[in-house]
Amino acid sequence: MDKKFLAKGKRGQVYTYKSSVDGKEVCVKEVNPDSEAEDVIKSEAKFLKMVNEIGIGPKLLKEEEDKVFMEFVHGERILDFFERAPKTGIVKVIKESLNQAHKMDEIGINKYELTNPYKHIIVHYEKPIMIDFERCKEVKNPKNVTQLVQFITSGRVKRLLKEKKIDLDTDELRELAKKYKEKYDDKFFKDIKETIR
Repeated sequence: MDKKFLAKGKRGQVYTYKSSVDGKEVCVKEVNPDSEAEDVIKSEAKFLKMVNEIGIGPKLLKEEEDKVFMEFVHGERILDFFERAPKTGIVKVIKESLNQAHKMDEIGINKYELTNPYKHIIVHYEKPIMIDFERCKEVKNPKNVTQLVQFITSGRVKRLLKEKKIDLDTDELRELAKKYKEKYDDKFFKDIKETIR
């Protein structure tokens, strides 16, 4: 197997290789040998399986005791995409990212990195793909939509979006997110998406 090192985090490390079956690139995550974190791989596989069922994340291919195999996602990090893409593409990606966050809220999974998802949302042909699910938790009150609203209304991102003629009303969006989170009301979720244009 011709492995290519991709990334190393505190808990896991990732490499890719080409499948001998169909030639497609496969991504493999294994435990970082320097980490004392437990259940990194088990957690990644568990949550990847759950989000795959609602059409989110790279496809889980197989799981071993110390490794998880998934599709390799080609694309660019979300902020790099925002810097390069036209307004229509950016609006599309934000709304689809919110749709995915909403779906995870509905099944009670919280993905904790969405206030700063620079490394956690990859954009492939104007389609956002969330990656890295090892730190997810099943919770009663998930905050995925709320976290994404915080992200798009944060200083740097808001300025970047304004340059692309996407002028967000921070107060309105955060108030809608707060109301949405009280009952996870679809009406408020729809209102959040309608303010992004």
